[in-house]
Amino acid sequence: MATRKIMLRKLEDGTVEAISPSGAKLVLGHAEGVFDPGEIAEIALAGCGILSCRRVTEGDEVRAEVSGEYNEEANRFDSFSETIFVKGEEEPGKLEQAVQDAIRQNCTIARTYERGAKINVDVEIEKK
Repeated sequence: MATRKIMLRKLEDGTVEAISPSGAKLVLGHAEGVFDPGEIAEIALAGCGILSCRRVTEGDEVRAEVSGEYNEEANRFDSFSETIFVKGEEEPGKLEQAVQDAIRQNCTIARTYERGAKINVDVEIEKK
């Protein structure tokens, strides 16, 4: 089983910078102009959906909308809803099924959310 690792660090302004192994950077936090972690969860789901169906939508215009049903009392999302919009030439019913199948087979994020991945948190204290 492969392990994928992203490094994150808190910045002076309280936001968090994530850096991927390829060098991509993303700033997140609870501040104006940055995505918060819940929005990142939604973006990951819809972005994965679009990327997962790219072969069957090649040459088509594709966009998505996503929302999460946030449970404030439990401080978690209870569900997500996403809509993939495809503007293409193929027969709508056939294309819809192909997109659904591609997402079901290829979207790592949807499959992870649906199955409830286990989470382990370790804390290591380092001296200054």
